[in-house]
Amino acid sequence: MAAACHRAAGLILAVALVVLAAGCGGSSAPTRATYGKNVDRVCATFDARVRAIQSRAPKTTDEIVAFADDLGRVLDDGVAKLSAVERPDGDDGVKAKRWIDAFRRQADEQIKPALAALKDAARRKDTAALQRAAQRIQDVDARRVNQLAREAGSQTCGD
Repeated sequence: MAAACHRAAGLILAVALVVLAAGCGGSSAPTRATYGKNVDRVCATFDARVRAIQSRAPKTTDEIVAFADDLGRVLDDGVAKLSAVERPDGDDGVKAKRWIDAFRRQADEQIKPALAALKDAARRKDTAALQRAAQRIQDVDARRVNQLAREAGSQTCGD
């Protein structure tokens, strides 16, 4: 009888360990929907900050330089915060990474250089260069990055 109790206790312990291991071994990564909600919150804050900066409508060269600096800081902060959002596992995680990488490239290769050109033109008081730099910013084609955002699960980052 004692041996049977020991075997039963051993079996119960083994089953308990299997159940416990199964519960602990699962992924804690967010779902695509949860990821989308999380990045949408970051994008809403990012968009509000950009709108606030744009609403100041700089008029002097010093204001244009400050405007470009502020936009650059908000852009860097937005990319960093979006990159920090935990991504889903699997294909959804790959889509999220693809989007963040494309957004970072667009920021680094198109937007930030245009902002630097805007600052430089403002410091030189070169009206034609200011117009060209502003046009470069307006000409940034965000369609692909926005499409990737939607594919990653965002409802608002891709607007």
